[in-house]
Amino acid sequence: MTEQTRTSPSAFTRGPRPKPLLLIAVVAVILGIMIWRLAFATPKVPDNIVVLSGRIEGDDSALAPKTSGRIAEIRFREGDSVKAGDTIAVLDDEQVRAREDQAGAALAVSEARQRAANSQLAALQAQLQQTQIQTDQSRTDAQGRVRQAEAEFASAEAELAQQEASLKLALFDRDAYTRLAATGAVSERQGRQAVSTAEQQAAVVAAAKRRVDAAQGALTTARANLDNPNIRAAQEEMVRKQIAQQQAEIAAAVASAEQGRFALRFRKETRRIHVAEILAVR
Repeated sequence: MTEQTRTSPSAFTRGPRPKPLLLIAVVAVILGIMIWRLAFATPKVPDNIVVLSGRIEGDDSALAPKTSGRIAEIRFREGDSVKAGDTIAVLDDEQVRAREDQAGAALAVSEARQRAANSQLAALQAQLQQTQIQTDQSRTDAQGRVRQAEAEFASAEAELAQQEASLKLALFDRDAYTRLAATGAVSERQGRQAVSTAEQQAAVVAAAKRRVDAAQGALTTARANLDNPNIRAAQEEMVRKQIAQQQAEIAAAVASAEQGRFALRFRKETRRIHVAEILAVR
């Protein structure tokens, strides 16, 4: 019994052995505090820097595109840093392309109008040249007709003078033979022959006078055609007016085509238009 009583206290001396666990816990707490301080500790600020707490407000700018349309692309997100000249967003160019196509079609119409006017002008200039040639030829022909009419009139007058002289002789013979036939110096047949000859010569003189009148009328007409504007000259003036109209049409077509080219260039330049550009902060 005495032996058992001596060994029993050794069993109770094992109670203080949990002390290492407590030490580990204390070390863990200390390490945690050190880690927390290292993680959240504020770094030392140099003497020439003042640290203040607050909130920085960003600059707001209103964006106004040059034209309206659906946004096809946004190149920045909220909070991103931008600088002057950066493209913020891009509009859908469907409407702009439609306007560009329309401007191109209008330009094609203007250029076709200009080509047609140039072609018509060339045709009118050729027609004017031909009309001028015909006018000159017509004037030359008119001058020739005047000279011919003058010659025919002079010939008719000369023939009339000759026939009138013959008539005077025939009338003299008629009167003479009539007196001689009455006295019996010549036969009655010769007297009647002289009367018939005088009558025939009077008819010849009347015809010669008619030819003189006709030649006079032809000469008057030829001179009038030479002095007054003829049909060829009127045609030439009409062609000149048409040429002036075509030149005005060409000028209008050129101006319209130039305007169309400007519109097309503008549509092409603005097809991929920038919605806005941020101005540099002063």
